[in-house]
Amino acid sequence: MNTDSPEILWTGWQGAQIAPDATGVWTSPEVSPGFSFGELIASWNVVTPPGTWVEVAARVVAESGERSGWLVLARWSSDPAFTSTSVAGQDDAIADAADDTILGRDGRRFTAFSLRLSLHGAAGSLPQASLLGAMASANVRDSVPGPGPVARGTVVRGVPAYSQQLHRDRYPHWDGGGQSWCSAASTAMIADFWGVGPTLEETAWVDYETPEPQVPFTVREVYDESFGGAGNWAFNTAYAGARGLVAYVTRLRSFAEAARFVEAGIPLVFAVSHQEGELTGAGYVTNGHLLVLVGFGDDGDPIVHDPASHKIASDAEVRATYDLGELDRAWARSGRVVYVVRPPEVAPPEPPAQPNW
Repeated sequence: MNTDSPEILWTGWQGAQIAPDATGVWTSPEVSPGFSFGELIASWNVVTPPGTWVEVAARVVAESGERSGWLVLARWSSDPAFTSTSVAGQDDAIADAADDTILGRDGRRFTAFSLRLSLHGAAGSLPQASLLGAMASANVRDSVPGPGPVARGTVVRGVPAYSQQLHRDRYPHWDGGGQSWCSAASTAMIADFWGVGPTLEETAWVDYETPEPQVPFTVREVYDESFGGAGNWAFNTAYAGARGLVAYVTRLRSFAEAARFVEAGIPLVFAVSHQEGELTGAGYVTNGHLLVLVGFGDDGDPIVHDPASHKIASDAEVRATYDLGELDRAWARSGRVVYVVRPPEVAPPEPPAQPNW
């Protein structure tokens, strides 16, 4: 496949397909995406009653035919009494588990993968899985085909705008405080847009005055103890999945693909990276940041809810319009990662021939 169409495959299993064996473990078939890949990101949607949790692991097959061991990507629960975490320091001859991503060791590439989901809890009370999947990708940072056609004048209405800056220095034990909470703030916007955000009763523990306690609530739910932050991509989508949404991490090839989601009424969480002067009007630089794409202006420039915009202290200023070419380059530098989050009854756009959603 040429560089105008980066090699990306997202595949997943849903509902009754994820049937654990007698030991509470489900292992996927081995998936060969049809190209060699260097990165794998898993996603899961699981409801975890109190006292239950899951372990998500992946195994990859190198081009040489060697198989890695089972690399643990997450020990996770939405129960606040459980410490959700990725697992650092896993040594394997061909692959590394780097927080939310499996990477080839010493430049190795893979031809296949399988996933394993282990359910943990007391008899009669086990997690219920509705989705398990993974995105395998290659060449995504080297392939910059340009933004492509977009949905001019199309905007998803009703997406709330939350500023992470309203929470600066709050709960610093979670990633240093609100100045680092871009992913959780973006996920909170999407959860509230779809009507599944936390209730006032759920956020009653937040101990400072804020119009949006759902942001620190989401931080607590998505925090990765080993990573030491609230920016684990898969933990953010797992949180949304635990609240009844279909949610997973993938990559898109262009803004033309993103526009199809906007036309379907589905806002997207975007990963971006940019330095001084590379994103006009942003007011900050970043090696990794998340924001929400809500639509496109009449001129085709993307309209976003950027929780870090201008180091602001007001939700009203979260909404911003950025230059299409500049935001496309910032998105490409982060590998064009997105969180796709939607209710089960809202259909996504038809995927391309090589499906990445």
